[in-house]
Amino acid sequence: METEADAERLNVVERTGLAFLRRGCRRDDSELRPWRDADRARIRRLQAWAIGLCALAGAVSASLIGAADLWLQDALVSGGEPSLLSPGSDVAYWAWYGGIALLLSLLEILAMYWVLLRCVAGIADAAGLSFSNGDSEDVLTTGLSRAALDIPNPRRPLHGLDPYARTSRLKMLAYTALYRIKVGATSFIVRILARRVLARSGLRVLLPFAAVPVFAGWNALIAWWVIREARVRAAGPLAVREAVAALERAQLDDDGRRLALDAVAELVIAAEDAHPNYDLLLAHLGEAFDIEPRVPEWPDVRARLARADASMQHAVLALMTTTTALRGRSSRGQRRVLDAAHAACDVPLGDALPAARRRIAEGRCAPE
Repeated sequence: METEADAERLNVVERTGLAFLRRGCRRDDSELRPWRDADRARIRRLQAWAIGLCALAGAVSASLIGAADLWLQDALVSGGEPSLLSPGSDVAYWAWYGGIALLLSLLEILAMYWVLLRCVAGIADAAGLSFSNGDSEDVLTTGLSRAALDIPNPRRPLHGLDPYARTSRLKMLAYTALYRIKVGATSFIVRILARRVLARSGLRVLLPFAAVPVFAGWNALIAWWVIREARVRAAGPLAVREAVAALERAQLDDDGRRLALDAVAELVIAAEDAHPNYDLLLAHLGEAFDIEPRVPEWPDVRARLARADASMQHAVLALMTTTTALRGRSSRGQRRVLDAAHAACDVPLGDALPAARRRIAEGRCAPE
C-alpha cells in the first residue's frame, strides 16, 4: 500500500520533529490493534501531562516578561508608563523589552514543542505504531509530526484527487493568514484590553502580569487541540483498515465500489483538507478495489445512492460516516453532504457521527 510521498516538502522543523518522534517511539514493528484500556489510560495521562506543562510554560513566560517589564520601567522610564503609540521617547525600554519578550517567547515555544512531541510519541507507542523503519515518506509519520508541531496539512493532491478542487484561492489565503496569526493576534488583543481595564481600575502594578492567565490558558487550549488531533491520526490506520474490511464484506459490485469511492471523494473535497487519514483511506480503497478516485458530481452520486438497494446504502453510508469522522472535526460542507446522503436513503443520521468520532479517538473497533 503506497501513500503519497512528501519527504521533499519537509522543512527543517518538520524533519526535526520526525527525528524526535522516532527517538521517542522505539517499537521495532507496528502492532495495528484496538487500543486496550491500559493504552487509553496512558494516553489520558499523557494528555493531562502535556496540557499542564504547556500551561505552566505560558505562565512562567508571561511572569518573566511581566517582571522584566516592571524592572525596565523602573530603570529606563522616567515618570508615567511607556507609550506604545509614541515609542520614540522610550526607545531603550522598548528595545530591551522587545528583546527579552522575544527570547522568552522563543524558549516557551521550544518547551511546548518538546512537551508535545514527547506526548505524541507516547500516544503513537500506546497505539502500537512504529517509526523505526526510518521511512520519512510515510504519511502517518509526517502527519503525527505536523500534529505535534501544530503545522497545517500540506496542500497537495491525494492519489490524483485534489481536496481543494472547489476551494477559491482567496479562501485558502485567508485560512493561511488566520492560522499564522491566531496566537499572536489573540495575545495582543488581550494585552490591550487588560491594559485598559487595569489602568482604569487603579491596579497598574498588576498590568505587567495581566497576560499570565491568558498565556497559560491559551497554551493549555493549544495542547488540547494538538493531542486531540494526534489521537485521531494515531487511530487512523485502525479505523481505515476496519472501514475497508467492512466494505469488502459487503461484497459490492463494480458500480457499488465506484459509488463508495465517489462518496468518499465528495467528502474529502468538502473537507478542503489533505488530511493524512484521507491519504490512508484512499490508498487502501485503491488497493482493495483497483480503481482511482475522481472529482465527482454530487447530485449524480446522491441520485445513484438513492437508487441503490438497502444493503449497498447501508455500506456506503457507514463508510461516509467513518470518512467524515476520520478528520476529527467535520466541516460544514461535510455535514451537508452526509445529511443529504442519509436523506436520499431515507435513513436518519442520528448520533452516528459523534459516536464514530468517539470510537476513532478511543481506538475502538467498529460495531458489526
